[in-house]
Amino acid sequence: MPYKSVFKNQETKINIKRSEFIGNCAKVNNEEEAKIFIKKINDKYKNASHNCWAYNVREKRLINNYSDNGEPSGSAGKPIFGEIQKNNLENIVIVVTRFFGGIKLGVRGLIDAYSQTAAVVLKNSKVVEYRNSHVYKIQTDYSTYSEIEKIFKREIGWKIENIEFTDLVDFEISIDEEKIDNLKGILENKVSFMEFQKTEEKPYKVRD
Repeated sequence: MPYKSVFKNQETKINIKRSEFIGNCAKVNNEEEAKIFIKKINDKYKNASHNCWAYNVREKRLINNYSDNGEPSGSAGKPIFGEIQKNNLENIVIVVTRFFGGIKLGVRGLIDAYSQTAAVVLKNSKVVEYRNSHVYKIQTDYSTYSEIEKIFKREIGWKIENIEFTDLVDFEISIDEEKIDNLKGILENKVSFMEFQKTEEKPYKVRD
């Protein structure tokens, strides 16, 4: 089942009324990985005023949680989780660290600061869609390879990788499982050698 998460782990720092807010986010595969990431950031910034967090992961069902970590109730964890919900993200954890700068922000100010930091780190981490793809190893001649490229340009849900040009063209192609019947059929009719390699999760750019 396709879902959206971040492409890469990212750290972003912003200053709001002399307090430093540090946003960290990561793609995770389960709740245990989310908890490990939270502990990693807690250990990295153990002298911070607060390390607030939220996560949303899919195992057999969606599992989510968030923490204000000492900030006023509802002023930190919930706004971070709100950014996750707004972007429809799964398998994601965000930790926002605060170093208090001497000026109190008030509950409204804290809500804005934590949600803003979460939003910025998500933007910098690049939201993508993850889908299961079937990867095939293919060998063909140059003419057929060019023909495949031309036909597939009209389609979505595939990537060509690990190309080797010798007397023939060897490459791997990953095909979105939702497109497998159509695109696999095209390949089978065009190439003389096609071998299934594996099924893996692949990121695809989210269209704006």
